[in-house]
Amino acid sequence: MAIQFRRGVRLRARVTFAFGLGALILTTVLSIVTYLLVRDNLLETREQSAQSVATVNANQAQRRIIEEIDTGTARDLLSNLRGVRAESTPAIRLDNNWISADPVLFEAPGNIDAELLNLVNASESSGAKMRYRLSNGTPVLVIGFPLTARDALYFEATPLDDIEDTLNALSQILVVTSAGICLLGIAIGAFASRRLLLPVEKVGQAARAIATGDLTARLEVGRDRDLEQLTDSFNQMASNLEERIQADAKFASNVSHELRSPLTTIMASLEVLNADKNTFNEASSVALNLLTEDLERFRQLVEDLLEISRYEVNANALELERFLLKEFLRAIAIQSGHALLQVEFLNCDDQTIIEADKRRLARVMNNLLENATNYAGGATRLTVTQHNTDIEISIQDNGPGIPEEERNTIFERFARGAEGGRRGKGTGTGLGLSLVAEHLKLHGGKVNVRSHEDGEDGSIFTITLPKVIK
Repeated sequence: MAIQFRRGVRLRARVTFAFGLGALILTTVLSIVTYLLVRDNLLETREQSAQSVATVNANQAQRRIIEEIDTGTARDLLSNLRGVRAESTPAIRLDNNWISADPVLFEAPGNIDAELLNLVNASESSGAKMRYRLSNGTPVLVIGFPLTARDALYFEATPLDDIEDTLNALSQILVVTSAGICLLGIAIGAFASRRLLLPVEKVGQAARAIATGDLTARLEVGRDRDLEQLTDSFNQMASNLEERIQADAKFASNVSHELRSPLTTIMASLEVLNADKNTFNEASSVALNLLTEDLERFRQLVEDLLEISRYEVNANALELERFLLKEFLRAIAIQSGHALLQVEFLNCDDQTIIEADKRRLARVMNNLLENATNYAGGATRLTVTQHNTDIEISIQDNGPGIPEEERNTIFERFARGAEGGRRGKGTGTGLGLSLVAEHLKLHGGKVNVRSHEDGEDGSIFTITLPKVIK
């Protein structure tokens, strides 16, 4: 059963983002609540203070205007009332005349909101209040009372700019604090995700090690009891896999070894028969040819199985030696029946020396050239290219090509593609390209296949080897 995970943002990034987002949401909510509580508290305190002072001043003005004071006396009255609370500016409407203690700061009736004026006119004694901004942008709290004597109105404006400045400073502090806590949350999230996902990373490293052939890779239990079950399950799975692979490899090796002895006897007997082939009739000669071809193919299959089994049990070791690449490739071309195939060095010195296992690399080149002969009519071009410290060897052909959907599977064991399903002369065992990949992996290299860039028929097999010496 395969468990699918949705591809997208990495898990560590999602955990870090969740911590940062959580910290941001938390600090934003706390900042908003703090701002609203401080604002309401400051405004409520200011309104209560202004309300009590304005009520006292309105009562004093009520008593004084009964004495039939004139405009000049009313101005003095407002100045005296302003002295009680210097930050407030009173204004009065007396006999349809508006008088303000400071027309510059609070001009009446120009700075009195029309809605507030209507509310005060409509009220009997309780008055009304309203917060708004003056024409110059100053926030104020204006409280108004109706005065029964002489149909007068009393207003008192208290500026709120100091509270606004305090709230602006508070909001800036809260924004900076929220940003800082958000960054701290991201940092904590990054640290926590790294610690939390460390076991997952170790599982991934162990899985990659097993995938690359290290069947001895295991997880350490450590002190975390919560991960003990995962560790035990993974290690048990790895042990079972190792035992199964080793058993299969041992079986393949034993079978191959057991087959070699009778196969050697049969091949020797065939040589005797082939020596007297001229004495056979036509039907017997045909049968002997078919038998010889199939036994040769069977012999190659046994040899390939033995080689594969050595990889399965990690019994292969490189025997590195330095040699001239051009001479090596030329000898391989002649040996494989491609004597006319020229070796071209495109952007590197033809005296390049590499360090590799000569026997295994020869097997790689022979398998690729044989594959080109069997399925593509033979190789047409052999090129060598150098990229930094890597060397690339490409074998081109003009055959039917390899479908794109098969290019990743032809290097699997017993995978011979669409053309490999037929039996007879010119067909392989299905292990040749798999051995190519195994030999190159042991060198730290790789192999791939692609089509011609100009759209021509055929394929290009490219092997990459590291560590160019010269």
